[in-house]
Amino acid sequence: MDIAKKYIKHFKTGDVIYEKGDLQTDFYIINKGKVQLKIEGNDLILATLIKGDFFGEESLNSDHIAAYTVDVIEDSDIIEIPYVYLVDMMKKNTKIALKILKKLSEKNLKILNNTLLMKKKIVIVDKEEDANEETHDDAIAEKIPSDIKAYLIIQRSNRIVQLIKKKTFLGRRDYTTGFIPDVDLTREDEEKYISRKHSSISYINDKFYIAEEPGSVNGTYLNGNRLNTSVKYELKNGDELTLCHLNLKFKH
Repeated sequence: MDIAKKYIKHFKTGDVIYEKGDLQTDFYIINKGKVQLKIEGNDLILATLIKGDFFGEESLNSDHIAAYTVDVIEDSDIIEIPYVYLVDMMKKNTKIALKILKKLSEKNLKILNNTLLMKKKIVIVDKEEDANEETHDDAIAEKIPSDIKAYLIIQRSNRIVQLIKKKTFLGRRDYTTGFIPDVDLTREDEEKYISRKHSSISYINDKFYIAEEPGSVNGTYLNGNRLNTSVKYELKNGDELTLCHLNLKFKH
């Protein structure tokens, strides 16, 4: 595979390597960085691929039509191998062919799992819309006064979330039980290290506090210092929060 490195190309975060429906005649191996495979108007993420993963298997089909859009989400070095050269390599070295088949099988399983999770997500949203009036009233009663503005900036995705409840749970959704935290970090936590109910931010007497929730694993940090479970720590404007590996900034 060292020979193939002469085909290496550099991509920046935000680049689109190709889009669904494009003519696709090359095969790609990620040497460094990270990409996402998307469909349905680029809203549905099929898979996130990292170093060692392959994509572009459409180049092996007769019509060469791309099945999904490939977005670069982290600066990447990617080996782009023309179809003709790839076929020649596979004929000469069966180990390469077997490795490609294994990796593509793993990727297809990942895509299948993500698609199934997306279907469950749709069901959960439908149930959430059917919540009764009493639950809706309780949520309003828990809201922070409208003149108080506080936000979390999730640095991996640059997503900004406004804090509107007096107690806000941060974590990862549970597709089995239907639990969805107030700040759902599922899509940013691709590695699934963050707990379902990892930590919480409370608004008490005009101040904001963060606390790690009981049962949380892998740690919660405030400005690099690990928090003790269930202990409230006051938050200041610009504070850096880390949930396991995911960095957030608090703005108030």
